[in-house]
Amino acid sequence: MSFHVLHVFQHGATLAKEQGFVVCRSQSGEERRLPHEDIRAVIIAARGVTLTSRFVSAILESEGIILHCDESYQPCGITSALSRVIDRNAFLRQASQPLRLNARLWQQMLRGKTENQIVVLRHLELTCPYLEVALRTGKIDEGNAARRYWQLYFPALGFPDTGRDRKEIASPNQMLNYGYAVLVALCHRSLLIHGLLPTLGVQHTTRYRSTPLVFDTMEPFRPVVDLLLAHFLKQPVHDMKAWTKYIGTALREHRMEHKRYSLKLMDAIDASASSLARAYSENSATPFWTPKL
Repeated sequence: MSFHVLHVFQHGATLAKEQGFVVCRSQSGEERRLPHEDIRAVIIAARGVTLTSRFVSAILESEGIILHCDESYQPCGITSALSRVIDRNAFLRQASQPLRLNARLWQQMLRGKTENQIVVLRHLELTCPYLEVALRTGKIDEGNAARRYWQLYFPALGFPDTGRDRKEIASPNQMLNYGYAVLVALCHRSLLIHGLLPTLGVQHTTRYRSTPLVFDTMEPFRPVVDLLLAHFLKQPVHDMKAWTKYIGTALREHRMEHKRYSLKLMDAIDASASSLARAYSENSATPFWTPKL
């Protein structure tokens, strides 16, 4: 089965379910169809989109998720299936917020992210001694690591700024926002189907309208978007519309290393979420797996 992420950019479009298919109709009458069981996430980045009740229930029943974005392509809301308990031990242990286990899990997440950031920089023919030393010693300061990384990454893409600004509505930050938004949806979905509570984070703090575990678990996957953006900007046309089409296909087809074989990104996210559930169930960080570029 080929899984898809459906991106909706047509203002005033209507999404419905008809005879096993999701149907997207534009205001001009143009129509596109996909089997609803093949859709893992729907990303809505347009105004005035109509969602029929049959469409919403079909996506949720097939374990999909709907992500709503604002005008800067930042996630502002999620429509998801109800939380579930798959493993009682994992549920109770996660709910108890074990400090020692969470600290170890967070270090593994940071390590996975740092390893993948180093791979991205190598693709750009760059090295970052700070990240390499942090990885070797195991003492990773997330804030300083991010600052050093962006100071190298953005100039390598031809942009003068050296800081990541999530509120910036111009390239490349807007493009990163959108790519990360897709990761948010996929990670949120995987956590739910493996019985984890997105509102209880490993490191990020629980606060009003937040899903900290989603942002914890997606950390090792963020460099995938960074790498894909670097490849995309070499294309002859690299505006926002072209990027959204590119990232939809690239994230579906991109593969990540998993022990002796590779997994497609969507399956790697599922595998990581499943291993996190096992870690809570066994009260050990050993089962937890982070992907490698």
